[in-house]
Amino acid sequence: MTASFFPLHRPLRRGLVAAAAALILSTAGIGAALAQSTVKAIVNGEPVTSNEIAQRARFLRLVDKTISGDSLMRVATNEMIEERLKMQEAKARGISATDAQVEAAYAGIGQRVKLSPAQLGMALGQAGVDPSTLKNRLRGQIVWQQLVMNRFRATVRISDQDVVAALQVQNTKPAAPGAKPAAGGPAMTTEYTLKQVIFVIPAAQRAALAPARIREAEALRAKVTSCDTLEAEAKAFKEVVVKNAGRRIDAELPGNYQEMLKDVPVGKLTKPAPNASGLEMIAICDRKEIQSDAGQRAKIEDDLRQKEGEMVARRYINELKQAAVIEMKK
Repeated sequence: MTASFFPLHRPLRRGLVAAAAALILSTAGIGAALAQSTVKAIVNGEPVTSNEIAQRARFLRLVDKTISGDSLMRVATNEMIEERLKMQEAKARGISATDAQVEAAYAGIGQRVKLSPAQLGMALGQAGVDPSTLKNRLRGQIVWQQLVMNRFRATVRISDQDVVAALQVQNTKPAAPGAKPAAGGPAMTTEYTLKQVIFVIPAAQRAALAPARIREAEALRAKVTSCDTLEAEAKAFKEVVVKNAGRRIDAELPGNYQEMLKDVPVGKLTKPAPNASGLEMIAICDRKEIQSDAGQRAKIEDDLRQKEGEMVARRYINELKQAAVIEMKK
């Protein structure tokens, strides 16, 4: 089974910008044009300017109306210093964020607030914020996420014992006052028995051969009515691989597969979808409801990873600060 279909761990996921909806912007309270820039801090020899801090402060004010004045400037200054440290560390580790990644993240924020990238840029400009301020912030967050994930993989292990211990604590914890009691009976989940079908397409011929291979995959999909005949039917097509995927429960499947499989009858195949080797389809050989706490375990494991990831990130940035030469200017 390919790692892309059944990843061993759910990725540590963190939002790139909190409260993105606050970027539906207002021009009220926008100050005068930026003054001539001066150096406010030097981080390992790299300057942080007053204009950068002022721009970041304006952006932060848009997404968090609770901070202002000196507090806002302190937060903006600290964020710019940390951003320098993160980018310096990323460069030292050979990690970078491509312009395409940054633009995709920028467009994603626009989608959340129903604005095109151009409209988002205009809205930011009307509030006195250069779009490059947000893009620079996103670039820093993208490389920092990769740095933290690398450190996390190297230093953090979430064991089955950790999950079991957290599950026991959760199950013995008294309910909060006024909370609804849990539904009676054991937890149920769907268990699938699956096979993976791959129509191989060489990477160099992907564009030319994909339409024909899709037609072949759909033809196989139309024929197959049982996993018992799947391999025999697949032999009618060239370069087709059939693999046993074994038994998988809902909680072990990526979210898109959970949605995809739920409407596929037993014995049939999902629609062909691109994967690293060409085209992929999943055959459902069996589906049944079973008693399982796997979903609860998966949620607990995600929570543990999130907490550990946050601790790794805090320790990491503190280490960078302790090792850095940071000179503050008046």
